[in-house]
Amino acid sequence: MLGAVPPERILELYSASDIFVLASRFEGYGMALAEAIAHGLPVVSTTAGAIPDTIPAGAGLLVPPNDVAALAQALRRLISDRAERRRLAINARAAAAQFPSWQDSARLFAGAIETVH
Repeated sequence: MLGAVPPERILELYSASDIFVLASRFEGYGMALAEAIAHGLPVVSTTAGAIPDTIPAGAGLLVPPNDVAALAQALRRLISDRAERRRLAINARAAAAQFPSWQDSARLFAGAIETVH
C-alpha cells in the first residue's frame, strides 16, 4: 500500500507490476482500470458497475463484488500461471492500442456537449 504516488513514479510502478487488482464494489467508469490496461497489465477486478464495459474481453479476470473466495481464486490463478498472465497482458496491450487518444476523447466529449445545447 503506497498511498498517493507522484505522477513521475507511476510509469515505474506499472512497469514493475505483473497484475493490476481493484476489488471495487462500484465503478462508474474505472479510469484506474483503463490506465492499467493501457500499460499492458492483466486486470483482476469485479463485475460491479461499469467495470465489465471497461475491461476488454481477454484482458482480465472479473469476479462478483464481495466474493472474497472468487477474488482469491483469480489472484491465485494469475500468480501461479505465468502463461495465463502473459496471455492476458498481450490482450491488454492489444486492447490499449484500440483506445482513443486523449485528443479523440476530448473531441467526442465536446461533440456530445454540443448536441445537448
